[in-house]
Amino acid sequence: MKFNRDNLILWVIAISLLFPLFIQISGGIYSNPEVMTDSGGVLNLLPLPISIGACFLGILVLARNCRQAMPAVLFIAVFAALMLGSALLATTSHTIDKRKVLIAIQFLLPTFGIVLGQLVSDRKDIIPRAFMGVLLLIVPFQLLAGWWQKMLTLTHNLYVFSIYQHFQFVPVIFVLAYCLVMVHLWTEHKNSLRFLTVVMGLYVIASVSFLAIGLYSGFVLIFFLRKVSQLKTGRLTGVTVFAAGIVVAVLVIGLIYTLAQKAPSIIGDEGQFLGKFQALANGKVPLNVQHRLGDWTLYMDWIGESKRTLLFGHAEPPPREVKTSAHNWYLDFSYNFGLIALLPLLVLISYTTWLNFRFRKVLPDSTVWLAIFVAFIVLVDSNFKVTLRQPYPGIFAYFLWGLLLTRLRTHAKTGSAD
Repeated sequence: MKFNRDNLILWVIAISLLFPLFIQISGGIYSNPEVMTDSGGVLNLLPLPISIGACFLGILVLARNCRQAMPAVLFIAVFAALMLGSALLATTSHTIDKRKVLIAIQFLLPTFGIVLGQLVSDRKDIIPRAFMGVLLLIVPFQLLAGWWQKMLTLTHNLYVFSIYQHFQFVPVIFVLAYCLVMVHLWTEHKNSLRFLTVVMGLYVIASVSFLAIGLYSGFVLIFFLRKVSQLKTGRLTGVTVFAAGIVVAVLVIGLIYTLAQKAPSIIGDEGQFLGKFQALANGKVPLNVQHRLGDWTLYMDWIGESKRTLLFGHAEPPPREVKTSAHNWYLDFSYNFGLIALLPLLVLISYTTWLNFRFRKVLPDSTVWLAIFVAFIVLVDSNFKVTLRQPYPGIFAYFLWGLLLTRLRTHAKTGSAD
């Protein structure tokens, strides 16, 4: 592969989008032996991902391709305008609460990832190659570091730097990157990706993230069954692989169940393991699920307080000591800016769905898979977390969405899969 300036730009962008390195305004690289779960709203303490810089730098460098990013630019412009209008109409005064401005920035900042996604052109699979390199470097090291620190769950402390929100958001993004790598590079990197598949299996279990475990398990099962079905001995081998997968899954679930019942504590897991799997092992609803159900009910009641709050949101966010998040991006956004400002995102979702449906017969497998990944993070993951409001997962998610739109618009122009 010829290495030129454009290739170098893509390598830098892709690595920076996935690499979980965070910077604090007050102290350089985020490296803390103690886990930070909340900065308390203090911007100087908030770990900011390097993907923010990579996103805006990439947009500047690739600005020559601005025409193909016009749908993304239009989306952001309308989205921002409606958010501003809602913020003004939500209050009876003529001033917008400072915390509301910060919330607006949090919602708006990640959307620039979709512009970057529409600007890039990756015909040589540089993006998945870069993702593969990051995963092969970080995932084994994070697992080994955790075991060295006597932890069965993921550690945030990688000594050189720390991973912010290593339970909440990073695992799903890593699994999405792994899925993208498998779809694009399996044929030419089978040995490396076999190793990565095993390591990622250990990683998702250690992440104690139901969403990451579900995405990984579903993808691996479908991906390999499809690969096996294409072989000459596809039927017999397919049954064998499927049966082996069930056996492995049962063994893993049995191991988790045993640990959950008998382990009095998992050192340093912050209650993740015991709060989720031990609750399931004891026939109870995990605490995080209980909390989410309560939060959703509370936010829906708040949103429906009046026509004004339903359409334009509230004048200010709830006090941090009451709630910092709805654990649902759509409820969180509707509380703050109402249903009117949500329309641009709903239109973008509908437009993306329409393009996928219209050209479904000519879409290559890689584009179909990408559409599934985007649907998962936008429609599934964001209904359980505020993924699209967080810089690291949000920029990555919107970037994949931009890549998908570029591919779909290409098929719309050509009417073929080429």
